[in-house]
Amino acid sequence: MSDAILEAPPQRTCSIDQVFDASFIELLELVPTNPFVRAWVLKFTGKLPPEDCVTFALLKDWVEFNCVKRSRPTPQSRSQTDDGIGILVHFSETEYGRANYSVDRSGEDTFQIGQDELLSLVQEAIGAGGGLTEVVDQIAARIDDDAWNECDPDLDSYGDYEYDEHDSNDSGNGEINYSRDQIRNRVLAFLQANHPELAQQL
Repeated sequence: MSDAILEAPPQRTCSIDQVFDASFIELLELVPTNPFVRAWVLKFTGKLPPEDCVTFALLKDWVEFNCVKRSRPTPQSRSQTDDGIGILVHFSETEYGRANYSVDRSGEDTFQIGQDELLSLVQEAIGAGGGLTEVVDQIAARIDDDAWNECDPDLDSYGDYEYDEHDSNDSGNGEINYSRDQIRNRVLAFLQANHPELAQQL
């Protein structure tokens, strides 16, 4: 009797639509060998497709045998903590690729203002004769300047891919949106819970 151990045949670990959005799958069907599209595959899966995956069918099999289903948790906002406050920021961008496509993407993350920074902003505003409006303005300016660098939004919500002959250099544009009322409310809630004497001076 042979001592050889029979190996189980490889099993698919996922389906391609559990890894990529339908619009991105459409792009893979159109340009499966495009280096920039394959770079996005690497970004999403952590693996670079082999060079011999030159058709969509081969690429699809490679994904389903070698990749795992992506988890897409809903972003959770932290209202306020002893360490500061968190402001929910919505990110959106239009990406332009050299495969003559453009696509709108969006995601959310929480921009954190630490306790020390928040208290410094409040004390500076009070010292200058300002109030809550000035604190909100300063926090809004911080978000405008630093949100793209300090946050990590999961830009997985794809719009429709549009294909045209635009002059592109694999670039894009982005914008952010957030609620100034949320900033105001969370600053007040933090101060009332932790530094009521400062809340009374605003």
